[in-house]
Amino acid sequence: MKKLVQIIASILLMNIQMSHSQDLSDYQWQNRVLILSDAGVDRRDSKLAFEQVTSQIDAWKERDVVVLFLANKVLTTLEDEKIKYVMELPDKFNGYLLIGKDGRIKINEKYPLIPKKVFDCIDGMPMRRSEMKERNQ
Repeated sequence: MKKLVQIIASILLMNIQMSHSQDLSDYQWQNRVLILSDAGVDRRDSKLAFEQVTSQIDAWKERDVVVLFLANKVLTTLEDEKIKYVMELPDKFNGYLLIGKDGRIKINEKYPLIPKKVFDCIDGMPMRRSEMKERNQ
């Protein structure tokens, strides 16, 4: 039951954040984007990674992270809404990408997703440190 509540909460949260974005560049300066890419037909690896995200949803939300999915060169939201993009994204890649608020790729790693590694990367970014200072004041 707790897991179901987390999943529903994450879907609602990400729906709000992604409801008006139809282009990857719409997120620039607003959100960090975690792209879960899966070369497998069943998308097992990206589903497992997404479960890790939902299990720590507050930590991702605090860092302004939204999640998108990449499969067969098609980038989508949780609702399967297609997102346009012009940046070069890896083809047939089984892993995850973190795109910073500046629109640049910060992490390009194969699965498994290690949230602490992503959080450490984000928390080390100058923009994030500035955000943390502002929130603590």
